[in-house]
Amino acid sequence: MLIENINIKNEPFLFDKVGRVVIKEDKVLRIITNDTYIKLYKELLNSPDINNLFSKGLIETKIYSESKEDSILILEHKKINFMLHPSEYTNKMFWDVAYMYISLCKELYNNHGILTVDAHPWNVTFEGTKATFFDFSSLYKGNVIGKNWIDEFGKYFAIPIRLASISKKTFPLSLEYRREHLNGFGLSFLNKRLIKKLFNKKFESISKYKGRPNDVFDKILDWLDKNKPINAKNEYWLNYEQSHLAEIGNPKTIKQKFVHKILSTKNPKTVLDLASNKGYYALMAEKLGASVMAFDYEEETINQCYYKAIDVESNITSALMNFYLPTPPMGVGLMSKSAFDRLGSNIVLALALVHHICLVQRIPVYIFCEICKKYAKDGVMLEFIDPNDLHVKSWNADIPIDYNIDSICNYMKDKFPNVEKSENMINDGINRQIMYFYN
Repeated sequence: MLIENINIKNEPFLFDKVGRVVIKEDKVLRIITNDTYIKLYKELLNSPDINNLFSKGLIETKIYSESKEDSILILEHKKINFMLHPSEYTNKMFWDVAYMYISLCKELYNNHGILTVDAHPWNVTFEGTKATFFDFSSLYKGNVIGKNWIDEFGKYFAIPIRLASISKKTFPLSLEYRREHLNGFGLSFLNKRLIKKLFNKKFESISKYKGRPNDVFDKILDWLDKNKPINAKNEYWLNYEQSHLAEIGNPKTIKQKFVHKILSTKNPKTVLDLASNKGYYALMAEKLGASVMAFDYEEETINQCYYKAIDVESNITSALMNFYLPTPPMGVGLMSKSAFDRLGSNIVLALALVHHICLVQRIPVYIFCEICKKYAKDGVMLEFIDPNDLHVKSWNADIPIDYNIDSICNYMKDKFPNVEKSENMINDGINRQIMYFYN
């Protein structure tokens, strides 16, 4: 059988004997070739409560096509535009993911007798503000949870959650632990038997209930309720005043009007807001119809962006990441893609950022431009803060010879040779201009 120019029978199945994912343009297809699982997944997708499972966090899925002669079932999953790595969640977001996953596992078992093969965070992500489990071919019929499943949840979920819940000293270690993929100092050190017992003794006792899945899920949910992350410290940018939500549909300033105009006329499908703070311009892009990713490097600032999006029922995906230290590719054969590959968008917003990166953190101007370009498919909106701006002048920073608009235009032109500029924003010591670079 052929589909999307792929010979399904001859395709290798990497780590997965049940199903292989094929991404073709805007479709995410999962090819199932095992008769037992074909029957199981058809029953599940045709069950009366399938929409309830989707609302609980199971990836929205439908039958794309099937062939009884070739024993092939092809599922189509809802496409998630921004797939996150476990290190890109705040500790509160990571806890939310874990709680969703176990709640979903309980629902699947109670209503369908279904368990999941794996219990690690690489099978979950966020679709906007909604935590989502997407490894559909991990589902199987069963009534005993293997010790490996519990150990895996303990290693990759429980330990970082515990680190985030103990104290301010261990809180940042959760993020460092989650940066490691399959191996690393934290994974090796905290997985030692003695350390695990001392550090996470209560969770380890859950293994004795493995023959009673409901008890396992209830015990884990109870453990999660008792191990919520402590509050992140309030860092520098938390009190930074962005424009108010009420102004999103009614832009007033030169900056707001220019950003609104570009987003309205270009109508990008996806937008990435670099150093988004609490997400004002991310919200603007989402209200104008884009699928939006927003990241920043301060934990509580991103928490506020995440919870604000929930409060206003926006579908922004929030992430914790440093602009100049994007997540690299990881895993076997580096198959877990870099941030550039996963978060790349039609338009990238780099607003009120270049002076902090290039003057305070001393990252060369051309590297700043290269990072922006690597994320952008169609264009970059960049706000340039002049050295004579009152905020920059107060820093008494050394100004690089290429920190100017002409040099930035030169660095951008190999990918984005065209530029549209806003009016100069010169008022009360402010000296700024926004440029939209496009191809």
